[in-house]
Amino acid sequence: MGQARLMNQDMAASAPGELEELLASLIAIESHSEVPEQEMRLAVYIQQWFQDQGIECQLQEAIPGRPNVLARLVGSGGGQSLLLNGHLDTVPPYGMKGPFKAIRIGDRLYGRGSVDMKGALAAMMMTLASIHRSGVSMAGDVFFAGTIGEETYSPGAYHLARSGFRADYAVVGEPTGMRVGIAHKGVAWFEADFAGRSVHGSVPEQGVNAIYRASRWINYIQDHYLPKLKLRNHPLLGSPSLNIGMIQGGTRPVIVPNYCAIGFERRLLPGETAELALAELELTLAAVREEHPDFDGGIRIADNFHGVPHGPMGTSADSLLVKAMLEAYQTEFAAEDTPVNVEPIGLQFWTDGALLQEICPEIIVCGPGNIEQAHSDEEYIELGQLHSAYRMYVHSALALSGQAALGAEEERL
Repeated sequence: MGQARLMNQDMAASAPGELEELLASLIAIESHSEVPEQEMRLAVYIQQWFQDQGIECQLQEAIPGRPNVLARLVGSGGGQSLLLNGHLDTVPPYGMKGPFKAIRIGDRLYGRGSVDMKGALAAMMMTLASIHRSGVSMAGDVFFAGTIGEETYSPGAYHLARSGFRADYAVVGEPTGMRVGIAHKGVAWFEADFAGRSVHGSVPEQGVNAIYRASRWINYIQDHYLPKLKLRNHPLLGSPSLNIGMIQGGTRPVIVPNYCAIGFERRLLPGETAELALAELELTLAAVREEHPDFDGGIRIADNFHGVPHGPMGTSADSLLVKAMLEAYQTEFAAEDTPVNVEPIGLQFWTDGALLQEICPEIIVCGPGNIEQAHSDEEYIELGQLHSAYRMYVHSALALSGQAALGAEEERL
């Protein structure tokens, strides 16, 4: 009863249409890789918006000229802290028509970044603002972090994870249709090199064909390593995987190739790391070498993410954050005609949550909209989802960071 009263009080603190107007303002500010300083204008706008609300907010430079935004709603003390996080950057407009002028058609708001992920940013910003306006006393701090560069290699989340910041819980607002995502795979890229000896193609027996050596390893991967990966299983994510996506070797058909390079990726389950995967892959080389003593090859981790690890994410279904958001989801969607599935889900895409779990021990991915709309030329967000996100974020903030205040409220009733 106490939390319901606080929830109603908080909802009353936002004006009709304010959330949509805020999202339209965010969409209007370009923050993609084809504009100078990329996220800077958006970061400054968000900082000023929070300051106008009376909420402390600062810019923290993640890489030169590109800052994260960190706002803080200060609690009274004794409660647990909640971080609401989203990335500031979007992909370029590509073929999208009128990408930076939000257009409403029915229950949809179109614009670049509407679903990936300025819709979540707007809902998170309004969460802090409405709690502050309502005068509800929160026991713990509620944070907002807008981070840079997720569409490239996530330097913003990487910087935040190493800045000394800490929170007890975190919500990453990537689009999940407001389902509660508690796990996703990581990704690591690798390069394999195979040496040979070049001779004229008329006497191939006098040389060593590097492509043949590479094919021996590929065959071993297909026949032995991949079947072993299939035996591992995560209840929400399935099995880890490996995909060979590139192969390059040789110079001319008439010359035996002395070099062959392979590029591949390995998807990682929670508990796996790129380094552990590398150790396994080196064992595959040893197995081929045992069968073919003249075999020569090596594997290394490819630094395609500028040193930022892209590991997996995993949070227990027993987390208080998970339970609070599942309760909010059930409440929010119980009136719909279709049955409500309130079980947590696994995600097929990578998120900054993998980096932020280093500083927030309990973290989920939960945001408005459909991931299929992200990066598309018809990107839109359903306004019903946008408002559901706002209400669910408020619910989680009250349930987690407002716990001590709730106890006092209950005593007064």
